[in-house]
Amino acid sequence: MILLTLAELVLMAILFYLGVTQVVLPLWRDTPLFPMFSREGRLQHELVEATEKVAEAKLEKKIAETTHEAESVRRTVRQSVRPVSRSDKTVNQ
Repeated sequence: MILLTLAELVLMAILFYLGVTQVVLPLWRDTPLFPMFSREGRLQHELVEATEKVAEAKLEKKIAETTHEAESVRRTVRQSVRPVSRSDKTVNQ
């Protein structure tokens, strides 16, 4: 019996929330009713996701370029720094 009462309270709370957010607030703000079914909201969400993906791709590209540049610098440094052999040293006698 307690579970049934609890379920009724939860259902009433959900219906109250939906009534306020989908009917009362849009009427108050003079916007279309039932904004959760609005296509514009979904499209805005998709636009945000797409923008984030573009930003991530740009960062990944920058990381790849920087890594490539670092490897290039390392190769250049390795080629310019040669170990000095003992035969090249002058011996002071």
